[in-house]
Amino acid sequence: MAIRKLSKKEVASLGGLARQRLHGNLGTVEGRKRGGLRSAFTHERLKTGFYKLVQIKVPSRSVELAELLGILAGDGHVSLYQATVTTNSQTDMAHARHCAALFQRLFGIRTNILKRKKSNACVVVISSRLACDFLVRQGAVRGNKIGQNIGPPQWVVKNKTYRRTFVRGLFDTDGCVFVDEHRIRGRIYKNLGMAFSNRAPLLLRAFKDWLEDVGLHPTQKTNFAVFLRREKDIQKYFTLIGSSNPKHMYKVQKFFSL
Repeated sequence: MAIRKLSKKEVASLGGLARQRLHGNLGTVEGRKRGGLRSAFTHERLKTGFYKLVQIKVPSRSVELAELLGILAGDGHVSLYQATVTTNSQTDMAHARHCAALFQRLFGIRTNILKRKKSNACVVVISSRLACDFLVRQGAVRGNKIGQNIGPPQWVVKNKTYRRTFVRGLFDTDGCVFVDEHRIRGRIYKNLGMAFSNRAPLLLRAFKDWLEDVGLHPTQKTNFAVFLRREKDIQKYFTLIGSSNPKHMYKVQKFFSL
């Protein structure tokens, strides 16, 4: 019997039928779903670097979202697929857990806290392109924050309550509470102070302006730091704005209990 050579069209048709027998009808939703799952499993098994699009809960604008954007403006970073907050594992682990809980409540997906080897740093990580895209739309900056002169989002600027929680997120990451000691005529005097440091001029200006808006008296002696020196101002700050970082609260409570 003579063997006829198949045309390219016939070869393609036979190949398509074979794939259909293997995976189901690729023209149906179910067939495409099976194909997508097989592809995802293959990428995961071979560690190709392929990212799955993780579905998220899309949060509304809220005090929690404003605080998270303040945190990201301070010690955060947003890339194409991940949003991270880097902090000190020895002094700020409680705040790292707070950041992880914020991410999880807002977006409804798993958040990890990773400790870096040979350092005291820990990193809160959320891996989701959809979450990162959403954060950028809400005012976060993707990539280098200082190079892009990051400032507060306009929807935060327009709302007094959102401004306060954004400031809380900023200070909890880039701020510190300290005690100055002075010796005068042999007697030691202690003064409580607060400092917020950041190299983004728009953030620094907004931080100072918003403290003044609530009746505080911040000072700025350098281009990169704002201070509160009056003890009544510091008490008022923690009453009006508060803190989600137990490290700051502990120092303030300890000072006023002396």
